[in-house]
Amino acid sequence: MNSESSKNGQGRGAGIKGQIPRQAGTTANPPAAAREMVLARFIRLCSAVLSTPVPQEAAALTVNRVSELVRVDRAVLVRMAGKHPIVAVTGGGTAAQDSAFADAIRAIRRECRERQAPVVIPREPESPKSGPRHPKSKIQQAMGGTSILWVPLWLDGEATVPSGYALWLERWHGHRWERGDIELIQHAALFLGHGLSRSRKPVRPGRRLAQSILALLLLIFLALPVTSSVTAPVQVVPDRPHHIFAPMDGILKDLLVQPGQGVDGDAVLFRYDSRVLDKRLDEAYRNVAVAKAKLVRLEGKAHRDPEARAELPVQQLEVERAEADVTFFAKQQARAEVRTAKPGVIVLDDPDALIGAAIKTGQVVLSVADPSRTKLRIMVPASDVGFLKKGSRVKIRLDSDPLQSLSGVIERIGFEIKLSEAGVPSVAVEGVWSGAVPEVLPGQTGSAKIFGGTTLMGMQILRKPLIAIRSIAGL
Repeated sequence: MNSESSKNGQGRGAGIKGQIPRQAGTTANPPAAAREMVLARFIRLCSAVLSTPVPQEAAALTVNRVSELVRVDRAVLVRMAGKHPIVAVTGGGTAAQDSAFADAIRAIRRECRERQAPVVIPREPESPKSGPRHPKSKIQQAMGGTSILWVPLWLDGEATVPSGYALWLERWHGHRWERGDIELIQHAALFLGHGLSRSRKPVRPGRRLAQSILALLLLIFLALPVTSSVTAPVQVVPDRPHHIFAPMDGILKDLLVQPGQGVDGDAVLFRYDSRVLDKRLDEAYRNVAVAKAKLVRLEGKAHRDPEARAELPVQQLEVERAEADVTFFAKQQARAEVRTAKPGVIVLDDPDALIGAAIKTGQVVLSVADPSRTKLRIMVPASDVGFLKKGSRVKIRLDSDPLQSLSGVIERIGFEIKLSEAGVPSVAVEGVWSGAVPEVLPGQTGSAKIFGGTTLMGMQILRKPLIAIRSIAGL
């Protein structure tokens, strides 16, 4: 292990010679296979140093793998500033920062601080008249003529950015540095300098262990078996309500009930505009009176007039027809006031839209429901219908009391896809209450959680995000 600081002449204060020797045996143009092999090693070394997450790993890689490029008996990574110059040594050993070896490195570092190009440090002559010897002399002598190459790891080609590190490379037993090797190391110096100087987030062992434990716990959590579930909006609707149909065509004049209002049996719900019916009934009464008067006249003539006697049966039929019209219009007039046959609660969506509206015979106008008989209508998104099965459990939370949880069971699953109030393509699902029917008025809304089979926690959490990503990516 030798380090050579040059003295220009024999004096102690002379500078180091920076000439690169030219060997007679050096091949100017090596074979293509050898060049490709050297290039591959060059790329592997530089990429390994640049990709290490920890500075200590980058330093160890530099000194241990630089021998893949050129022959090196020992490599030392030197810090260009600071009291302790030795960063790493070949083999991973630790060199004392207060030894003669460290003193030699400090001396060479001081003399070559401003040099950008690699410097071959010559061996100092062994002359008793040369005065105090350089610290590197003992190192060179111990290794039988160590040849030292000092390589600054500059960060740019113009040396505008100060170098933070340098390489101290040794060849023992008189083996000298060749020009080709020095040029190769000089090319690698820029990449190695950036790999050693780039900023890295410090990774503490304790933090890394904690991150590993958290990652393991997360994987365990995502692999836990859970019951699959889907959430959808729910509405409480009447169960088998009594529907009120329009008995005839006409205009609805008066609506006498409101949604949610309780009514008794035979209560009046709404009235038609009966002015036309009243007019027709009056006309029918007048037609009856006219027909009967004509019938009386014909009966008086029938004794002496054969024609009157022949017309008499026809007029009797006319009187019966007029009386039938009276009966019909009287019944229609009675239907103008619609009543309910069962007590209950009025179920009606928009009462204002009915007043003055033209309604057709058989049209459902409103419903009367028994408040003690309700069921659930759940609008399940079409993407979640595959999880549903008849008899699945349902947990309901109504907006009127979000802290209370009610239970139900799926009774029927629809097939037709419709838009929900939120504009989501959905399928209507009906459910019934589990156990005792709660005292919940129809029309209340909330959210329903429908439980299915067993799945993994990760699939339960990530299913919808994966669907969204697939839709966006078009997969």
